[in-house]
Amino acid sequence: MPEPRSVLKRTTIREVERVLDIEPTIVRAGDDLIDVARQAFGRPSTRVLSVVDDEGRLVGILPVLRVVEEIVARAAPEQLLADISTVEQAARFAEEVSARTAGQLMLAPVFLRLDDTVSVAFAAMHVHRLSGLPVLDEDRHVVGYVDVLELALRYLAELRPTEASHGP
Repeated sequence: MPEPRSVLKRTTIREVERVLDIEPTIVRAGDDLIDVARQAFGRPSTRVLSVVDDEGRLVGILPVLRVVEEIVARAAPEQLLADISTVEQAARFAEEVSARTAGQLMLAPVFLRLDDTVSVAFAAMHVHRLSGLPVLDEDRHVVGYVDVLELALRYLAELRPTEASHGP
């Protein structure tokens, strides 16, 4: 299939994912968070990790920021304690500090399908406040990754003419 000439709201993720070409970072639920952090830092273009089961099916997602916050909480908990003002926040902090595996820290799975559109991708990332999402096939295996910043850059390029077309 040829590369899409433009990224529009109706462009499918199948087309966009080929253009963006960002490898997903896949971890297992039982992986140690330090190992997960090393994998995430080795692939900085993937800001949301895909957590899979033993069959390779998506079971959760893990924003890299959550991993970083957990590591900071271990190293300097006083930095994060200053922002806690409710019992719910304290409970979440205690749970996260005790997390040792990706599965303990992961969020419920949020993902895109190959036939979803750019519009669906933007909406899902906005609603769930995520900077990227894994792309799944029909068997819930991770086959790609879409990053909101990269997607937005491609989309905005279609909305504004380039400087070269305006002349001096």
